[in-house]
This record gives sequence, structure tokens and C-alpha cells, in this order.
Amino acid sequence: MAKQENQTIRILVVDDRPEDAEALVSGMRNEGLPVRATRPASADELADCLAKQSFELVISQQNSETIPLKTLVAEVRRTGKDLPVIMVLEKFEQESVSEAISLDVDGLALSWIPGNVLKIVKREYRQLTGRRDLRRLEASLRESERRCDALIDSSRDPIAYVHEGMHIRANPAYLEMFGYDDFEDVEGMSILDMIAPADTDRFKKLLKGFSKGEIPMDERQEVQARDAEGKSFPAVMEFSHAEYEGEACLQIIFRRQELSADLAQEIDDLKRRDVGTGLLNRPTFLQSLESAVSGAANQNEGHGLLQIQLDHYSQLLGQLGMDAADKLMRALGDRIRPLMTERAELARLGEASLAVLLRHSPHTETRAMAQGIVDAVRDQLLKIDEKSITATASVAAVQIGERNAQVTRVLHRSEELINSAVALGGNRAEMFDPSEVDRAEEARIEAWVQRIRQAIDSNQLALHFQPIANLLGDPQPFYESYLRLLDVSGETIAPGAFLAIAEERDMIREIDSIVIERAAQTLSAHPSDPPVRILAQISKSALSDPALAEEVGAVIAKYNLRPGQLFLLTHESNASTQLAQAAELQKALDRVGSGLVIGQFGAGLNSIQLMEHLKPKFVKLDNSFMTDFAKSPDQQAKVRQLAEAAKAAGIPTIAPQVSDTASMTSLFTNSVEFVEGNFLSPPGPNLDFEF
Repeated sequence: MAKQENQTIRILVVDDRPEDAEALVSGMRNEGLPVRATRPASADELADCLAKQSFELVISQQNSETIPLKTLVAEVRRTGKDLPVIMVLEKFEQESVSEAISLDVDGLALSWIPGNVLKIVKREYRQLTGRRDLRRLEASLRESERRCDALIDSSRDPIAYVHEGMHIRANPAYLEMFGYDDFEDVEGMSILDMIAPADTDRFKKLLKGFSKGEIPMDERQEVQARDAEGKSFPAVMEFSHAEYEGEACLQIIFRRQELSADLAQEIDDLKRRDVGTGLLNRPTFLQSLESAVSGAANQNEGHGLLQIQLDHYSQLLGQLGMDAADKLMRALGDRIRPLMTERAELARLGEASLAVLLRHSPHTETRAMAQGIVDAVRDQLLKIDEKSITATASVAAVQIGERNAQVTRVLHRSEELINSAVALGGNRAEMFDPSEVDRAEEARIEAWVQRIRQAIDSNQLALHFQPIANLLGDPQPFYESYLRLLDVSGETIAPGAFLAIAEERDMIREIDSIVIERAAQTLSAHPSDPPVRILAQISKSALSDPALAEEVGAVIAKYNLRPGQLFLLTHESNASTQLAQAAELQKALDRVGSGLVIGQFGAGLNSIQLMEHLKPKFVKLDNSFMTDFAKSPDQQAKVRQLAEAAKAAGIPTIAPQVSDTASMTSLFTNSVEFVEGNFLSPPGPNLDFEF
């Protein structure tokens, strides 16, 4: 689900049995889907929810008696919103399935097939976000077309649009250059009438070459043009594909040849080059990439994009001097240039990265070129002025095809791959080929498994700490720990990149133990009065480990910690699906001087009942409540309800990701006692916050 995975998905659940609705929501959260659910208890409450709140999905139980499917669909459609309805089938009944189809329900999920409900939810959410994105893009496109239309009219460059060789649009500068007063004078006129007879045959061949894709459009063409009076003059033409009023056409920019051909070519070449390296510059390269992507989308062409980045770039600059960035990139370009073929375009993509576009390149050639660049940089010295240095490079290779033919998607994938290559130690090429996704993903996961095992065995897992401040003024130091993996250069990698893989490969409990040990070790190294407190997050599988509490007790005794210094944090969705185990763990942790903290509090359907049953030491609100918190009365009301219920039970509430003073003020008046977020201080390796 790409970019949507980190966004909260608001769902409305219709189910006669609250425990089943809670299990459904918890199951989705445990699978990594950030859902926040609401369950109406009647048709009137359903109408109220739809009127006052925004949702992405509606999920209905089969044969609900509280809110029948017909009533549900009617209420949803009455809102006029694009809101998909999914019915979860507990068993196949022809009558209910026929009713769902007749009511135009968007999806049917089969509860007896493992993972099917989650798959249907993801599919409908992906399609919903796709429709929303399309509507935004269409609106943006209309606005862009309006602005472009105005810019073309005001442009000093003579511009014309040609469809099947005939003029369908021309701006005033174009008309002025050729001596026409009004567009009606050239409307429907052949573009060949603007070309001198001596160049007519060559121009016909040129147009045919463009239409067949045999001649690249990024080449300037010099011709003898002819004005309304029949006078010839030298001109330069630039071509590009365009669309006008829904019709595919050709955009032509005419310019009088005021300078000599050689000087004009030199000036044009300077515009296309990066001054520091002499390579193609970023705008020129992106224009070429856009052309290649368009060819992949419309003509099923295959191309390759390579992004090259020197490993340990900051350290290299430290050796050479901060003013040597351009020289370093020039040296990298010189090392790579001998590998380039006639179909390759080498450019400077960013301050510290180069890029190569391999036109009409099969995936084998793209992969070979990427590995060849890695080998060339590693095996030979880079020469900068009088110095020679050794270096390695990471290369991201993206095969461009019809399935991923979008510039932003290609560049985003390239950035992901280069970050992955650097995180795995650098000096490697990472390849993405849409036709080999599964194999590439398997190789990537296996590389991460080895990297995680190395990190566990080589002491490369560390904790960063973010302060949790008391809004009532209590100065006792309080932190939440966040796991980080250290790469070979000392840079930190956030757990989102590797924890899911660790859990799949049964390494997560080892990581839990390291987190608990490091947190206790840190507490022991920072004695104070009052004592420091730390929240250490544990995995879902740790809840069902009967030895966990004993392990925590042993660590507390080993480091001579006081009761109430070390707490374990688990998410509400984990606790609600393992309620008995969580309750036993809470009691056992109490006995050893620790305690359980519930995170993502408020995301489930029965959060308050769960809290009252478990009696955790703290509750930490779900991150989604903090989105535009100071401006959202609905969010504030929900937080107030949760915080007051926790306060009544004697349990303090922590608000995460607080981003401004207004939110802190509002939280204080809504019974929240603790706040955490980058507004106070981002996570760091030291316990140095002034409480």
C-alpha cells in the first residue's frame, strides 16, 4: 500500500457482537494496518457517525440484525461520499450474497480463508486512495492547463500545436514571427507551409521519424522557415509530445537563428550541463527520464535508471575539504564514463549522487551496468587534483516498464533502493525489476536477515531516548526508548526497516531481550533522585512468553534498579488479542517491580474496558489523535473522554507526537498528564533533557 501504510485508516464497523468487532480491528492492527474504528450500536447512531465523522471504509457483519445491510448501504449512499462497503461472510449463503451484489456492495471478504479480510480491506482502501488521487490530479491538471494556456499566450517564444500536420493552436509570438494577424489565418494550415521548399522533404521525413519514435525529440532541428510573404529565414525548431483539448499532438517551438549555428549549439549545450562536473544537469536528465517513462507507458519500451552514490560521502569530504564536492562528483563521473554505451545518458542528479539512463536496456544489461559501476569505483582510485583516494559506491537500479511507468514512482523506488544499499553496508548494487519483484524482494529480505543477525551478534543494536514531560510540573526524569540499528558507518536505522522481518524470522524475542537489558543498563548508569524512568517497547510475541516477567526481574536485580523505573510498553491491539496473557504479565511484572504500559490507546473499540481490566501503569494515546489536534474539536473530545476515564482509574495518560504549544495547552485542559514529541526533543542516544 506504499504511501498509505503510515496513514490512519478510519473504519466504521457494523457487527452485532462487540467482541467480534474488536477482534476484527485488533487483527488488522496486528497485521500492520493502522486502523481506527467506530462501531455504531443503532441505525440512528450510524447516521450520526456518517454525518459528523469521516471514514475510509465501512465493514459489515453478514446478516446484521442491529443495522441490516440494506439500511447500511442506503445511509452510506445518502451521504454522497466515496465510501466503500465491505461485507464479511462467515459462511456462504446464496441469499445474503445475492443481496450484497444487488445492493452494489464493493467487496465480499471470506472470514474462513486466512488473510482474505485483510486483503480485501487493503484492496478497497488502495482503490479508494487511487480514486481520491485521481480526482485531485484531474483538478490539478485542469488548473495546470489553464495556467499553461495563459503562459503560452504571454510567452515570447513562438509556439504552435500541430495535429496530423495541421495547426490547431498558435500563440501571438508565433503569429507575429510569421507575419499573420490572427490565428484564424493559420488554423488548419499545414505546418509544411511554414517551411521553405528546400527543406520540405527533409521536414516530412522528420515528422514521420517522430511519429514512429525513430528520431529523438530532444534534438534541435535547423531549417529554413518561410513567412506569410514567402520570405525565408533561418530558424531552430524544438519538438515535444503534447495534448491539446484531449487530442495528442506535437508542440513546436520556432526560434529565429540570430546566432551562428555553432554558437547557438554551444549555448544550448551549456544550458544542459552541470557547471561543477560537466555532466548533464538534473533538469535535462529529468526531461530525458520523463521521455523514457512515456515511451515505457505508451510503446511498451524497457529502460534502466541507475542512481549512484558514494559511500561515506561526508567522511570523504572531511578528508578533501568541504569545497571539494564538485571535484569529487567530477572524479566519480570520470570513473564511470568509460562504462557508458551510446544509449546511456550520464548526469548529476543531486549534490552527492549521479544518475544514468539506459535507453532500450533489458534488465540483464541494467543489472550488469549497475554491478560494473560498483566494481569500477571499488577497484580503482578516484583522482582529485593531486590526491588519489579509495572509495566505494552504492548503486540503485530500477528497470522501467509499463507496470511502473511514472517518473515519481521510479525516482521513489530508486531512493528506497539506494537507502537500502547504504543501510546494508554499501559497496553493492540493489536492483528492482517489476517483472521480478518476488525474487528481488526475497533477496532483499534475506540480506536483511543476515544484517539483523550480524547486528544481534555484534552488538550493533542501540537505544535512543525521547523525553516524556509532565504537564503538572513533576521533575522526575521519564523517557521512552526507541530501538536503532547501527550501520557500518555509525549511522542509525529506524526499526520500521527491519523489525517486521525480524518477527517473521523468529528473531524478535532476542531483540526484546536486548532492548530490556540496554534500558536497564542505561538506568543503572544514570542514578538520580528522583530516579529515572524508562518505557521499553516489547513485541507481540513477548506477551505470550511466560518467562518474560522472570527475565525482567533478573535484569532489575542485576542492575540494582528501584521499583517503578523500568516499564514494558505493548500496543493495545496486541493486548486485546492476548488479553489473558497480558493480564498475567501485568501481575507478574508488578511482583518484580516493573509494570505494563498500553500504547496506541484509544484505537480499538473497547479501549476503556481493556484498560480497566488490565490496570496498566500508564496509557499512551494512539498517534492518530495528534493529527491537527489543536484545531479538531472531535479529536479533543475523544482524548478528553479517554484521559478522564484513565484518570478515574488512577492511570496517567501520555500524549505522543505533540508538535506545538497550542496542542500542549489543549492537552493540559483535557486531563492528559504527560506529553512526548519532537517539539520537546527528538530521540537521541543520551538522557540529557532538562526536566
